Amino acid sequence: MKLVILGVGGMGAIYISKIIAQMSIIKGLPVRSSEIHGMAKKGGLVEVQMKIGEGKSGVVLQKTADFVLVLDEAYLGYGGAFLKDESFDLITLTDKDKKWVVDNLGDVRFASSIVLGRFVKQQDIFTKDDAVGILKRFKFFDKNKIAFERGLI
Repeated sequence: MKLVILGVGGMGAIYISKIIAQMSIIKGLPVRSSEIHGMAKKGGLVEVQMKIGEGKSGVVLQKTADFVLVLDEAYLGYGGAFLKDESFDLITLTDKDKKWVVDNLGDVRFASSIVLGRFVKQQDIFTKDDAVGILKRFKFFDKNKIAFERGLI
């Protein structure tokens, strides 16, 4: 599986990549990733490219990704360029999602767990239990679990 995660610094792109990597390792799947996050502190693009179960490099070329997770709608076009031509697996965090998280959980940073839930729902390698088992290891498990479960709906 080839996967690209796009976001803005502080929105959870690296957090999601760590969870997916840990789920992969537990399943015995090789995982490679490449991160670009030098401008993250200034609100710039954070890009994580991952390969699960294939390849010796984490680099994902345009038009080859099976999934693209977009944590900021400003990067929808950029993210779409990575998808395979026949693929429609662009998973997006909307402004409506962010508002729900702030209103219900108090901090927009939990919104990335909604995208994680949508990703788990749409693919066939990882299960809800796989993700929850990893989420338990991170801070603020309860709020992240609520947001994750919203993504499963």
